[in-house]
Amino acid sequence: MKKSLLSFALLAIAATSFAQVTLSGTSYTQNFNSLGSGLPTGWRVYSKATPTALGTVASLTSSATTGIWADTSCGVNNVLTGGFKNYASANTMTMGSACTAQQSATDRALGVRQVSYTSATNPGLDSGAAFVLVLTNTTGMTGFNMSFKMQSLDTSSPRTTKWTVDYAVGATPTSFTALTTSPASPLLTGNSVFSNTTVTANFGTALDNKSSNVYIRVAALQQSTGSGNRASSAIDDFNLTWTSTVGINDINNNGETSVAVLGDATSSNVALNCNVAEAGNYTITLHDMAGRNVYTTSAQFVAGVNVHNLRNINVPGGLYVATVTNGTTRSVAKVAIH
Repeated sequence: MKKSLLSFALLAIAATSFAQVTLSGTSYTQNFNSLGSGLPTGWRVYSKATPTALGTVASLTSSATTGIWADTSCGVNNVLTGGFKNYASANTMTMGSACTAQQSATDRALGVRQVSYTSATNPGLDSGAAFVLVLTNTTGMTGFNMSFKMQSLDTSSPRTTKWTVDYAVGATPTSFTALTTSPASPLLTGNSVFSNTTVTANFGTALDNKSSNVYIRVAALQQSTGSGNRASSAIDDFNLTWTSTVGINDINNNGETSVAVLGDATSSNVALNCNVAEAGNYTITLHDMAGRNVYTTSAQFVAGVNVHNLRNINVPGGLYVATVTNGTTRSVAKVAIH
């Protein structure tokens, strides 16, 4: 009994310990070309997804030798076996591309071959297949826009799959909000069509300054229509852009010290306006949004306003947190580095 409980606990920990993407700068891009080594950080694939549930974590067949969406010369099972796969991207391959060419292509796409929902080996894919990106948070970021390519990869699949783009906020979301896309959702794959369509979407203010996890999904939430083979579908060239909060407002001021940024912050210089009640030695630290200390220095301040420059800190652009403390008083401010 103890062994069973321990196994269950380990599975529960594994299910909740996925890495997430911590955004920095003003854009994020994923081309999926490293799928041979597994899913990129922050990406997950799910079966049995619904509008109100993430579904069941699925696995990716990362080998390019089994990720074939046409040409049965490599073995019919490579083409027809269901599951999430490392496909050659439709950016460089066509419907007539040979199996060997697909296997050796360096431009890859994250894909799925749908099979019956009740499949013994790959259940919950029709409906229920989902590609999911998980962000740590969007603190200090606004105005999100997204683009990606939706690929329909097999003209021998007459069934039509409808894909929806949606999002949710929170560590364990229980509902998702559909996003308006261009072309308009649902996005179609299958239907005996080979296509590579650029999809764009604007989140408006929906993802602005979220302090908890953000989930962005491309999901097949309806059962495919028609008869015959189900679709082989993929996404590629995912891009997310946003505006970083520039300038700085106190986010933790204890009333005895305050700190703010003067002008634009860069990796070569961050000018801090530090107003302290007591003269003395102060420690100044800079942390990234994952909590890592990326810079530490000290300064001797007089009582009142002091301007201190953090020079040549050599960090990438993104959102950081500056802390000024003398061990008794403490103030924290957001720093958007360009």
